[in-house]
Amino acid sequence: MEKEGEMQPVYLITGGAGNLACQLTFPLAARGIRCVLLDVAAEPVAPVAEGCQYVRGDVTNAEDMKTVFRDYEPRVVVHFASLLSAASEADRPAAWELNANGAFALLEMALAHRVDRFFFPSSLAAYGGALPDLISDHQVQWPDGMYGVTKTTVERLGVYYARRHGLDFRGLRLPIVVSRYAHLGAASSYASRAFMETAQSGKFVFQVRPESRPALIYTRDVIDAVVLLLEAPAAKLRQCVYNIQALSPTAEELAAAIRTHYPDASLTFQTDERIADLIDSWPRRFDDSAARKDWNWKSTYDLAAMAADFATTLATA
Repeated sequence: MEKEGEMQPVYLITGGAGNLACQLTFPLAARGIRCVLLDVAAEPVAPVAEGCQYVRGDVTNAEDMKTVFRDYEPRVVVHFASLLSAASEADRPAAWELNANGAFALLEMALAHRVDRFFFPSSLAAYGGALPDLISDHQVQWPDGMYGVTKTTVERLGVYYARRHGLDFRGLRLPIVVSRYAHLGAASSYASRAFMETAQSGKFVFQVRPESRPALIYTRDVIDAVVLLLEAPAAKLRQCVYNIQALSPTAEELAAAIRTHYPDASLTFQTDERIADLIDSWPRRFDDSAARKDWNWKSTYDLAAMAADFATTLATA
């Protein structure tokens, strides 16, 4: 917490209406940090911590960004704003404008205003092609979709700004995030949907294969990882972007974990080859040894813990 009379440090969180942004406000506020959430949406999708401020604005609008940096003088930028996978394929120009040009403009603003740190969440979508079962931090990146292309682009931009201009750029490559606020139209949301639809209707049909096992991470682990990396001393970080690993259950194992909390549920498989092939092309496991060594990353939620917490969250929502 800040000392009496000191100004609260301001963190600017773009994509501030989203679930991860909203959840992040609570541990940051507990540390005496003032969060300014920026988004084009009318309001956040979830509660935010007391003392946070929500601002309507667009990262691709130069005037909006000038106003935010002038009015709030953020010391740290957390850049969540992004057009997701399906939307990026449906509108490639919009995806490039927001995901790539928007990030470039924000990096420029961060550099000009001498922010202390810039955080960016990347994704398993940054990879593509034939992949080994275990993905290292330095696996060659050949993304197959527009969303992944933009994620890789921003990673490379961030490393450039770090090496050439001294900006403290930090990023995570995240597995599929399991959350009650997952984008339900995305193929990657199958694990989240399995919990939510089972809780709502007592049934769910998996369109992936029973043996499909892409890397997953529970949303609470994501928030812990972001806070850990944001707080890590710069001198201990040997690289800008880190993989993190949590769990890689098969869809069949996921179904079994869900049945533990909904024993009367009907959980079946009707494989959609297109969806299953996409899911099976994604990394199964990340080598996160660098994150564990450099900033003490460790996942808290295994499959049983995730299932228990998710079921409890849905029951009390």
